[in-house]
Amino acid sequence: MSVAEKSTATMKRRLTLIIFVVMILVLVYVSVQMYNVAVLESDKFQALANSQQFRTTTVKANRGAIYDRNGQVLAQSVTVYTVFVDPRTFSERDTEYEAEIVDALVSSLGVESSFVRERLYKDNAYQVIADDVDKTIATSIMTKMSELGVTSVGATPTAKRNYPQNDLAANVIGHLHYDGYGIYGLEAYYDEYLTGTDGKIIRAIDAHGAEFQYKYKQSYDAVDGASLYTNIDSTIQYYTEKALENAVLANNPNDKSCAIVMNCNTGAIYAMATEPDYDLNYPSEIYDEKTTQMLAALDTPATQEEYATQRSLAWNLQWTNKAISSLYYPGSVFKVVTGSAALEENAISLSDTFYCNVSTDVQGVIFHCWTTHGGHGTQNFVQAMTNSCNPAFVSIGQHLGAKLFCRYFEAFGLTEKTGIDLPAEANSLYVPYENMTPVSLASSSFGQTNKITPIQMICAYAAVVNGGNLVTPYVVDRIVDNDGNIIKQYTPTIKRQVISEETSQIMRQTLATVVSTNSGSNVYIKGYNIGGKSGTSQKLDENPEGNTYVSSYCAFYPADDPEIIMLVMVDEPTNGLYYGSAVAAPVVSEVFTEILPYLGYYAEYTEEELAELEVTVPDVEDADVSSAKATLESLGLNAEVIGNGGTVINQMPSHGSEMPKGCTVILYTEEDYEEKEVYVPDLTGYTLEEANETLAELGLNLRPLGGAAQKAGAECSGVMNYKEVYVKKGTIIEAYFLINDETG
Repeated sequence: MSVAEKSTATMKRRLTLIIFVVMILVLVYVSVQMYNVAVLESDKFQALANSQQFRTTTVKANRGAIYDRNGQVLAQSVTVYTVFVDPRTFSERDTEYEAEIVDALVSSLGVESSFVRERLYKDNAYQVIADDVDKTIATSIMTKMSELGVTSVGATPTAKRNYPQNDLAANVIGHLHYDGYGIYGLEAYYDEYLTGTDGKIIRAIDAHGAEFQYKYKQSYDAVDGASLYTNIDSTIQYYTEKALENAVLANNPNDKSCAIVMNCNTGAIYAMATEPDYDLNYPSEIYDEKTTQMLAALDTPATQEEYATQRSLAWNLQWTNKAISSLYYPGSVFKVVTGSAALEENAISLSDTFYCNVSTDVQGVIFHCWTTHGGHGTQNFVQAMTNSCNPAFVSIGQHLGAKLFCRYFEAFGLTEKTGIDLPAEANSLYVPYENMTPVSLASSSFGQTNKITPIQMICAYAAVVNGGNLVTPYVVDRIVDNDGNIIKQYTPTIKRQVISEETSQIMRQTLATVVSTNSGSNVYIKGYNIGGKSGTSQKLDENPEGNTYVSSYCAFYPADDPEIIMLVMVDEPTNGLYYGSAVAAPVVSEVFTEILPYLGYYAEYTEEELAELEVTVPDVEDADVSSAKATLESLGLNAEVIGNGGTVINQMPSHGSEMPKGCTVILYTEEDYEEKEVYVPDLTGYTLEEANETLAELGLNLRPLGGAAQKAGAECSGVMNYKEVYVKKGTIIEAYFLINDETG
């Protein structure tokens, strides 16, 4: 073989080897890539393939409902529809029906025709025409499309949160983030239970993005969330909010006000209100007029950052549940804690006396009593509580001592959160034992040093009167799944017994005496044995001058065996009145007057109370005048006849109205008789006698409201049903009368 031939053979072998090696490398590379695609990254490429071959539509699960204790809906998810068009399917199959599609969507949804056409010609497979479409409208649209054979228009069901009671218990229920999860109240605390599992509808599509009809379709049903059955009673909640709103209107507080109605023995929350509140269906709307005006002034291009900050602060304030998230000095309401602790430890007895000479000195610091008329003098424990005497409770605190005071402060749950099933509960700010001085002990004894939440205060107060048991407050009674199965049942939780039943009984009797001794007090209700204590504290940490106040009252019923307990707190009243007995007590009286009969508690009157009861106006229409007058007079009512006829053809007030004895019923005896209406004056500041005389001269009747209505010195705080308007003679004018002092 020649050298040339050998050289050619060698080159061929080398070339063959190189090609072989290259092919091996290519094979290895391809194998590795195939392994990556088929095994390591299979999920990724499968998802890409599915995205090209399948269309997935999410079916939103309904969020669980929230009910009150009687099954009334407080929050629920309703099914609405998202109406959409598929431009790709439209271009492939439905262009000939463009006019019909546009007309149907425009007439049903109220959108512009140009808006629909623009979306029909987009270069994708999904364009939303309208959200939150009612089922009947969505069904009508889809029926029309089905008749035409149009497949490029669709309607997907989704869920929308609805609060049928609007602002009722708003700060308790809370609301949702725009992404659908709870951010306040029960909606946030129980979000895990309320949230359901979304379903899916998977459809196959062709290379052009058009959907295969009826074939290759899979559905996965949505699983709705569980529902909450709460202890909230909508009727009690309504009356609580109504009375609290009246107090806010009458006293114009700078800060918000709150009220809690609770089962004294179990901790079940029947009502919890914050005023002003907001509409849960429109939570982002600011409802405070002053705040709205302030934000409007900031809504300029130059102040957008400040506007955003202030709007966020306004939302937070509006949505906050003051009953659990705000701290306050409880004032004299706290005296029930100091007094029960001192009695339990035998630091004092019922026979011990305490002297009040307007003020007392503790290491050079002067503590004043609320009264400025010579002090209360010598008084026993019950009298000191009835008089709400600060110097007496400074002395009681000194008898108890700092160590025991702090021990009971903790035992009553005031150093920890109550554990209520609501988010954002605050904890107290208090002076610990190691920092407690004689001065801080003195002020702490009547509720002026340590700051607590209203929910902490009502739980401690309940323990004082329910036999000594500190209970955990709770809003939700049970959680129920879609099939009606109870998946979680809440039961009363007693943390510990703080005081003995004997001490608790003494406190119940004492606090009942506080109300009954002052039978003209603003919380007194005829026929009901109520126990209670007022509180008026100064916000010295915010205003050292001491002229800003927090007004509160806590009451319970029945006094001898408590079932219902209520706490009211009005923060910084500004219309002149500020004592808790004048500002907060009327709220308790108004609520108890409504809810006690509703709960099955009926009045038991003394002979004195029976003599003062109102009477029901009888129906004397069609009766002869003499007979009608005799009927009215037999009930203690007067009659004024207008006209010359012999038969009563009309009366004012109408039959069934309640009015005090001595009031006058107008009897009309002529059909065509027309009498001019009279103007109702503003009676604010009038005494009962002055108000009666003023209205009687106008031919109107006064119905005084409030426990203080018959007490000397009571003044009208305002007309309730008619004010500065024209009414017919004989109309009953309701007005609330108050005593502005700290007793009771």
